Amino acid sequence: MHSISVTNALLVAFAASAAQAQTPPGSQPSTSRSLGIAYGSNGNTTVTPNILLPQPLTLVQPIVSLEQQLNGTHMLAMVDLSINQNSAMSSLNGTGPQAQGLEPCRTTRLHWLQTGLTQTADGTFVNTTSALGEYGGPRPPANDIPHTYAFYLFRQPANFTLPAWDAGRDYVASSAPTRMNFSVTAISDVVGAPIAANYIRVQNPNSTAPGTANNGTCPAGATNGTTSPTPVPYTGAATNTQARSGAAVIIGGVAMFAML
Repeated sequence: MHSISVTNALLVAFAASAAQAQTPPGSQPSTSRSLGIAYGSNGNTTVTPNILLPQPLTLVQPIVSLEQQLNGTHMLAMVDLSINQNSAMSSLNGTGPQAQGLEPCRTTRLHWLQTGLTQTADGTFVNTTSALGEYGGPRPPANDIPHTYAFYLFRQPANFTLPAWDAGRDYVASSAPTRMNFSVTAISDVVGAPIAANYIRVQNPNSTAPGTANNGTCPAGATNGTTSPTPVPYTGAATNTQARSGAAVIIGGVAMFAML
């Protein structure tokens, strides 16, 4: 009887852990609600957390869905959490603090930032504004580790502006070097935890020796990033959500190519 109780406890713990697995383990912000992501011309490749996808498939903007009816305005961010810190600093021509990535000596890069999303009666999201950062498909370097790309759906407060860490940069072009060192944590600090999330992994198809790419001068055992952004209070009003099943979220558009 004792062994059965222990087994049941382990199963409960495993189920609880799985319920939290909509964002990469150990990363922030986090959520237990799954965001539907589907790639392919007909959305026939459905993303499950941590799935390894062929890089060419991810070059076209995916369909995004959620089994919930949402009120108000929302925004979506897609962020690479596996950028080599040295690459980021080279692009930014600086040595300042870096947003934390998933692995040692890794930081972040923005791949998509769409604000002004509203939902129609059938559950579809439509863009009411141009993207702050147009979609740029994953392009990790050859022979690097698979990069992790996380999608986050947030409520968008009225009069939203980017927090200090991310503000003052031009994100429009998918190849913009200013997309490096983007902090989704800073956004979460001022608008709240993401409503839903999901994440994929992508590796460069030309890799012949995966994981052997030069990581610059990063010391062995170094920590992720160099710092965490300081929260900046936001005074805007958040919107509410109302549960209802079967809501599809579709954000149209054609991919532009990112550098990483």
